[in-house]
Amino acid sequence: MRVMSVAPPVDSLDSSFARDLAHATLEAYERYAVEVVERFGFCPWARAARESGEVTLRVVFSADLDDFDASLRLLSELHRQTPPTDIALFIYPLLDLDRLDFEDYARRLRQRAEAGPEKLDAFAMAAFHPSASVDLSHPDKLVPYVRRSPDPTLQLVRNSALSGIKGLTHGTAFLDVSQLSVDAFKALEQPPPKAVRERIAEQNLATVRDAAPGAIDAVLRDIARAREAAHAALLVRHGRRGPPRRDPG
Repeated sequence: MRVMSVAPPVDSLDSSFARDLAHATLEAYERYAVEVVERFGFCPWARAARESGEVTLRVVFSADLDDFDASLRLLSELHRQTPPTDIALFIYPLLDLDRLDFEDYARRLRQRAEAGPEKLDAFAMAAFHPSASVDLSHPDKLVPYVRRSPDPTLQLVRNSALSGIKGLTHGTAFLDVSQLSVDAFKALEQPPPKAVRERIAEQNLATVRDAAPGAIDAVLRDIARAREAAHAALLVRHGRRGPPRRDPG
């Protein structure tokens, strides 16, 4: 990622520890982005966004499940950023929550952002978490599995960018029926095309089935072990580390 920045550390965090923790966190995330998301094609725009430098990364040092101050401050900065960014990632290396609790954290953050005086509602949020079992029964049930980032992570995508991807879904248009061919009339009888999200979910399911979960797990396991080694080194060097993550395998 070309844009790498860090939230100012909380008062209890030594600056050198924060710097080393941020480096280890970004290194682990970039491996996940390149070796999992891009390699297996889980997001069709991931590589282009990363290589163009359009993704803004923030390492957030919050460790309390009720601490939203740093996240709200960074959200406010994103809303005011010039030139504006369409994609951002908030990575939480110190937050020790299971997947469902982190999804609840994301919901509560969104509620506070939208209800606050600045009304920070320009971005959609998606929660990524290292712990999720593979479920091949339905494309939607596989989503947590392909979002197994090394640390709890929030993906933020500007709503206007999402609207551009989805295309026009509502509204009316004038239609000159005299210009329609027989094939065009037949096309009007066909069901509408699936949403981009549905097509990606279905493609990801096919990819995981073809590659076999074991192949993907092997990469995730290697990233998780490298993260654990980095945090063990942090403990030796600074006397503290982030919480252990579940080995994905």
